[in-house]
Order: sequence, then structure tokens, then C-alpha cells
Amino acid sequence: MRDIHSVIRGTTHIPALLLGADDAGLDRTSQAYRAIRRQIIDLTLPPGSGFTETSLAQQWNTSKTPVREALVRLRRDGLVTALPRAGYVVSPITLQDTDDLCALRTLLSGEAAWNAAQHGIDAPALERLEVLSRVYSALAAGEVDHEDALQDAIEFEAIVANFSGNDRLGKAIVDVVDELERVLRMAALIAPDVASPPGELTAIYERLRDRDAEGARKAVRNRCERVRRDVLKVLSRSTSVSKAPIEMPST
Repeated sequence: MRDIHSVIRGTTHIPALLLGADDAGLDRTSQAYRAIRRQIIDLTLPPGSGFTETSLAQQWNTSKTPVREALVRLRRDGLVTALPRAGYVVSPITLQDTDDLCALRTLLSGEAAWNAAQHGIDAPALERLEVLSRVYSALAAGEVDHEDALQDAIEFEAIVANFSGNDRLGKAIVDVVDELERVLRMAALIAPDVASPPGELTAIYERLRDRDAEGARKAVRNRCERVRRDVLKVLSRSTSVSKAPIEMPST
């Protein structure tokens, strides 16, 4: 995990991937919540895996109370399901939920880009966006790895969200990006050869720089929809999907 850049550090809403293990100032429940959620998102706790309050409390060397309270929050997030007298299971990744999540991202991120271009993004943030926009070219050239590329792309999106001028919109986008990270990691495991077009983020950056609000919204929506199509195509290749039983349609 690289040090968090000063631009994103100075914003209000920071994706979980960029925060890393920094939990200074958090109470024990929030620490447990962040730690368990991180394990779910980075697939350390993969979809369908089971665990108990006791096993997590032992892993994190804490009491069961903060773990139990954290799991209540994770159930509200839809990331875990409680099993009667059998602990918990990590929620599966489904095509329908992924499609819904990607569609929500398209709507929210497109509006954030329009707002950010309208309001204007300050010089340090624009400079950072320009650097981050080159990440897929660097990945294609072998100058960075996939983990660095994922971090840079998420940071790019979070900066735009935070400069939307709408605090609730910014928070909603970062929440969606946090959930989407799990999906993107799963897709990368299934098809590690799928790559993003090198000029995609550059096109967004240039329109934000030029304060072309409609162009920025269109460029972001095009990117989000391209990711949506790619991810759904990759997930549909999964053996768990191909071997799933076909159910009779309801009448």
C-alpha cells in the first residue's frame, strides 16, 4: 500500500482501498468494521465463506462485542448474512447485483463529473488527475502492476466525486466504488487479461480541465458503461454461473 496522496488525503470521502490499515482515532467497533469489510472487499474472505464472531475476535485479538456490532453494520451493507446458530457467510457476488451497482455508478459518477467541471477543480487536484490518468498506459508498458492501477483508478474517481460540490453525492459514489472494488477483484481473478483502454481516463481529465461539463459527463458515463459490459461478460464465464441450475420461470 502506497502512502495516500495529499490531494485525496485532503478530501472528505476517501475510498477504503486508499485508507489501508489506518484506523487511528476510531473506536473498537469501527476498527473491527473496517478490518472485516476490508477482508471481504479484497477477497481475503471470499464470497460464500463462513465464519463466526469467535473466529474473527480471535483473529483480531479483541472481544466479541465490537465484532458483533461490526457485523450488524456489515449486514446492513449487504456484505454478510447471518445463519441461525451457524455464524455468518459472506454474501455472494451476483450478476443482477453487479449490474445494478454498475448502473448506479454510471448515474452518480456522470453527474459528479458534470458538477466538477461546472464548479472547477483546483490546480493541485487537476495535476494529480493528470498523473493518475496515465495509469493504464503505464500498466500496458509494464511500469506499474494491476494493484497500483486499481488504486490509481479508484483515486481518480474519488477526486472527481469529492469535487462535485455535493457532499452526499461524493459519499454515495465512494460507497459504490468500495462495493465495486470487490467485483473488480473477482473479475480480475477470472480474466486477468482484460484491460482498460489507455486513453479512457485521459479523455475524462481533459474535459474536466477544459471545464466541458457535458463532455466530462459523457466521457465518465462511457467509461462506466464499458466497465459494466466487461465485468458482466467476465462474471458470466464463472463456473459457478455456468453450472447454476436453471429454474422454472414464475407464472
